[in-house]
Amino acid sequence: MVIRMSYSRVVEQSDQAIRELTEAGEQILGYIYPHFPLEIAMAHGLLPSLVRTSPSAGGGYESSLQTFACSLTRNIFSQRASGHLTTFSGIVFSGNTCDSLQNVGEVWRKRFPDDKTFRLTYPAAIPSESSVTFLAEELRKFSVAIDSEFKMPFSEELFKDAVALISEIRESLQMLYAARVLSPKLLEYSTLSSLITGFLTAPTTSVLDNVLEIRSSTMEDLEMQVDRDLVSELQNAFLRKDLMDIGKFDESISIRLLLVGGMIETNALSEFLKSVPNFSEDMIILDLLSYGFKTAFTPSISLVGDPFENSARAILGSLGEPTQEGLSDRVRFLKEILSKLSINGLIICEQSFCDPDEFEAPSLARAAEDLQVPSVRLPIDPELSDRVRLEGRIQTFLETLM
Repeated sequence: MVIRMSYSRVVEQSDQAIRELTEAGEQILGYIYPHFPLEIAMAHGLLPSLVRTSPSAGGGYESSLQTFACSLTRNIFSQRASGHLTTFSGIVFSGNTCDSLQNVGEVWRKRFPDDKTFRLTYPAAIPSESSVTFLAEELRKFSVAIDSEFKMPFSEELFKDAVALISEIRESLQMLYAARVLSPKLLEYSTLSSLITGFLTAPTTSVLDNVLEIRSSTMEDLEMQVDRDLVSELQNAFLRKDLMDIGKFDESISIRLLLVGGMIETNALSEFLKSVPNFSEDMIILDLLSYGFKTAFTPSISLVGDPFENSARAILGSLGEPTQEGLSDRVRFLKEILSKLSINGLIICEQSFCDPDEFEAPSLARAAEDLQVPSVRLPIDPELSDRVRLEGRIQTFLETLM
């Protein structure tokens, strides 16, 4: 059973979980960019965990950072500078995803030289065989660096165990996403968000047990309303990023919202939206957030062949970011979702000072406008520091849809 909590409580509980795992002898490898090779880290005996932002951190000015730093990286850096960041055995920064994540990693190494930091470079190109080859080689280098730093070599057995565990968690989350599209009242968005949070905190068997419990009860209730095959059909369509063969959905719910953009955790957004007058969680049909849908809908890794190449192929097969996927394909998929899922309202989340978000948002808004779907842009930061103004924008937006 998932207990509903405030986002501050979620962060506190996640930190406590990491502390308990550390005390139990686990070595925790923190990561920031969501398309992270979880299975590779676990093959070295490390437990991967998202480096979370904190709603109480002062993410504004920090003397070590220049204007290239987005609000997310400022928040995380400020936690480390003040000594409030969860203790990780090491932290992985990404390259070629955005200037902020790459440059803050460089500043971090200078400011905190005793921290174990790693860089994993992603291909800045639309997925192809050459980009798979490039990322596979980077994953190999990353594996060598982990072995060198921790003296923990890559284990084929641990890799297979990790693939099995993570695949089952993701497949269950995918089913829950598809089930919510079919019947949003069946599963609260905040409950799904809590499951995502557990997975990001640490992909463990206890997390799997929790996800399976919710999946079992949700699917049992859903089967009383619709054919279970519809869930699998929609789940597979999302994985293919092609909804053309999906029939148009029932429009009995007057407001059907899609959330897109922003490296914001689903729990944070869910808690914020619940505070908006006249808002109901069943209005949210789907999210395309970095820490939501994109976390769940990463293809399973094949165990036949080279583990690094297969890992690279799976990572690049997920719904990515602008640098990995290309804007035209993302806009096409967005339009299919807006049309096929009968979406009548688009909420575009823009992480403050995030270039990928800021550059992409106008194209997303135009895509919705082409289909006569109203949209609203929300400039957000990890602290949701401008809550009153944001609540006002959402409330006004909802009134235009009623």
